[in-house]
Amino acid sequence: MSKGPLKMALGVNITFTYITGLYNTHILTFDSHRMKSLLLFLAVFGASNAYLSAQSRVSVAPTYWFNDNAYSYQVDVSLVGPTSRINVDEHNQTSSFGLSAHYQFAPKWDASVGALYYRGKANLIVLSDQGDRIPYTQEGWQVPVLVNYQLTEGRLSPYFSIGALWAKAAKLAGGSKTSGLVGIGLNYRFSSALSLLLQPTASYSFKRPSNTSVLQFSNYTNYTLGVQTQLNWHF
Repeated sequence: MSKGPLKMALGVNITFTYITGLYNTHILTFDSHRMKSLLLFLAVFGASNAYLSAQSRVSVAPTYWFNDNAYSYQVDVSLVGPTSRINVDEHNQTSSFGLSAHYQFAPKWDASVGALYYRGKANLIVLSDQGDRIPYTQEGWQVPVLVNYQLTEGRLSPYFSIGALWAKAAKLAGGSKTSGLVGIGLNYRFSSALSLLLQPTASYSFKRPSNTSVLQFSNYTNYTLGVQTQLNWHF
């Protein structure tokens, strides 16, 4: 008589334990799947958010830049006979077209790089006794690399730039130079996707002519004043 209830009790306990164990296993399996789904969702959402955030920091701008370049120097020419001195004081104007890309790395701060083609009229100085000038068309490429600061987050804001400008002439051998560049202008935001920059600029060339046994240069200056405009498309 005692074995029957024991078997029943044992049977009930085993069945209950089995059912409970199965139920617990089901719950744990469900929680595990749900956790994996949640982690996958968070990973995808985080990556998408990071991508969109990075995209919103990037802008591309068609760029036009007008520059007036002034340079002057004295050169002593030692050919056959006495040394002669030539005074050079020239101005030339160029227009540049191309694209600039900006990346905002902090609030109000961005870095930019451009690829521009320039073209304009200039004089080639013949370093002879008379210092003759030969008109020619100058052209080449410019690469401005700048750090920029926008003073406010308003629709219209002052905009400051500082950096370097590398230029390479297409027609003259060795005709490349690097200049320090600053700019102060205004940035107007039409919308979150579109803004217009108008900025006067000034640059000063670090390159100097090399002296030779025939040519001795002195009092050399080379600076450029300009105005650039950019129509920035923000992604």
